[in-house]
Amino acid sequence: MTARAAPPAAPPSVTVHARGPFQAGGVVILDEDEANHLKVRRVADGDAVRLVDGRGGIATARVARDKDVVAVRVVATTMVPAPPATEAWVGAGDRDRFLGVIEKATELGATRVLPLITERSQQVATRFQAAHIEKALKRAREAIKQCGAAWAPAVGSPLPLRDALREALRGGAARAIRLLADPDGGLMPAIRESDAVQWAIGPEGGFTDAELGALRTAGFRPVALGRAVLRFDTATLAALALTAQARLGTPLHGS
Repeated sequence: MTARAAPPAAPPSVTVHARGPFQAGGVVILDEDEANHLKVRRVADGDAVRLVDGRGGIATARVARDKDVVAVRVVATTMVPAPPATEAWVGAGDRDRFLGVIEKATELGATRVLPLITERSQQVATRFQAAHIEKALKRAREAIKQCGAAWAPAVGSPLPLRDALREALRGGAARAIRLLADPDGGLMPAIRESDAVQWAIGPEGGFTDAELGALRTAGFRPVALGRAVLRFDTATLAALALTAQARLGTPLHGS
């Protein structure tokens, strides 16, 4: 009787975040949140899990608990190249909605989310501020665990628009395709997979005329995201979805 070959092992169904880089044979101690995640998912000692560090590092590892310490031993590693630069400059509006933007922007492939301090965003009492960055980074980590991405976006400290524009003219950022979410804008241009893209999305009430002028002077091209005026969080997701569609090579009107 011919022996049947064993079926290939199924990939780990549970993903945890840990600080990289990962090295085969190495031991990684998980923080409290990730240890609790394994407990909730009923992961036992010896079970395989998927590790991600949000910077392209992925590993397969096995759980090894020791008293109150939950660790994993790395079995194999891989490194995923960085995705094409896709930045979302977003008016720093309501904190909770901005945190929702971080989660969805991660799933849609944003590499950086920059909260903009604008004339109208400063009038929002519950606006996203520097004190909320760690919460935003946690949202991004949770998102890559759920969606399977290898890279989490950087989240900048809130920056005045004028400073963001000055920064954009430095180095490689000067070669980015700059797009401005604007109900009166034109069609989405064609982009290549490797193109760096920067989107500017205004806060509730939009950018002021002076701010719009500064953005256009810096090379931001107005693009309409729909027939209606969108809230900043909806506009951000629409912009990133259009970008992801274009990168996949899907034909777009105006391409």
